[in-house]
Amino acid sequence: MAVFNPPIYIKPVHPKGDVIVFGKPPELELADAANGIARFGGAWRSPSYFQAYLRAADVLVSHGAATDTLDDIGLPTFYMQRHALELLIKRFLSWVYEYAEAIGNKAVPTNNQRKRFKNSHCISKLLEDLRNTCRYYGFSEPPEELGALVKEVESFEASETWARYESSESKNHGVLHHLKDEAVVPLVALQKKLEAVASNSAFRFDGTEAYENELYYAWSDATDTTERDG
Repeated sequence: MAVFNPPIYIKPVHPKGDVIVFGKPPELELADAANGIARFGGAWRSPSYFQAYLRAADVLVSHGAATDTLDDIGLPTFYMQRHALELLIKRFLSWVYEYAEAIGNKAVPTNNQRKRFKNSHCISKLLEDLRNTCRYYGFSEPPEELGALVKEVESFEASETWARYESSESKNHGVLHHLKDEAVVPLVALQKKLEAVASNSAFRFDGTEAYENELYYAWSDATDTTERDG
């Protein structure tokens, strides 16, 4: 159904969360499906990067389990799971950092924390930044299951790029071959844990006070106060 002008097309809510909130004209849906075209972006159809990687990982896990190809797709599947987890942590961090900006605190986050937010892929350090800044501002700490999942995911990695490249190099350890030994990764279990963490901690619209709700409302209140005072 199209609403507003220009038209906005409403589509059913996905049970695992929407990657793109609004749909396309019915005739375009059919044409894109027939031609194998993906269409996203723009004012009304910008995707949630976190939800996109979470959904992609779910599709790969489900397909791999059904076709006995989990070994073949293990690396990209794990990467998508890991990246979704990184995006979730950075999503929480963004609310805290924007809250700090709204109240005019230039000390926290520190310059190093801001650099990690922009450039780092080390999920344990990003999670620690989230914990420390939440303590500083009196917010609840991240859920324990989020920390447990970060620890489990990193337990498989020889480096941050373990699932992306065959090897990595550092000043202290030289060239590191990532899969010199066999890796045993419980992809199905990791996906279930990732989806549970997302469901319980990401923003909820049903009145449930999830972790992200607290961070969002703190930022929203600070922004409203700043605008009124300004």
